[in-house]
Amino acid sequence: MTIIQDATKLNAEKAQEYWRRPNDGANNPLEYIVDSERLRARNASLLSVFEKHVDREDAILEIGCNAGRNLHNLWAAGYRNLSAVEISEPAVDVMKQYLPTVYRDSKITIGAIEDVIKTISSKRYDVIFSMAVMIHLPPESDWIFKQIARKAKKKIILFEGEGAEDTSVRYFPRNYKRIFARLKRPQIEQIWPVSGLPRSYVCRVFGPRAE
Repeated sequence: MTIIQDATKLNAEKAQEYWRRPNDGANNPLEYIVDSERLRARNASLLSVFEKHVDREDAILEIGCNAGRNLHNLWAAGYRNLSAVEISEPAVDVMKQYLPTVYRDSKITIGAIEDVIKTISSKRYDVIFSMAVMIHLPPESDWIFKQIARKAKKKIILFEGEGAEDTSVRYFPRNYKRIFARLKRPQIEQIWPVSGLPRSYVCRVFGPRAE
């Protein structure tokens, strides 16, 4: 199947190049760990979903942890079996400096998810989640959803943009319910709007693979 991509949008190579080290004054990793009303609301949204769907002892993988705000909030709430993939080494350096305990207690892999996902054992993680990360994956990276569907034993939790109003060259909205239904991962909860995130974002929770 040939993936047709909007010529005005970033391809996978350019997207990865940008996110390794954003150089346009936006997406500074420090912005993700400051205390603000918006980020406190995002934290609350994350924790409310995890409280309902994830056990404290579950092995959890975050795709795109940036400077570690989500990991920090999960760690503080008692989730200690934490791992993450992050493409930006400078973002991980910010985590080391400002959230050293979370960095020490979590397993962080630096690299693009496209490069890392195939190396992950299908028995390793109970829960795979992302927040405002999949929105930045171009269509040529859609194959990773099959990998995620295979490698999350219990749940997949996505807080991702789905609205067409996201017009940035770095935004690629999708209907994740449709994607994961085709991969036999049934949706068990949908939350919209999501406090702390734009109205184009939806939280979807997918359960174990349907046989």
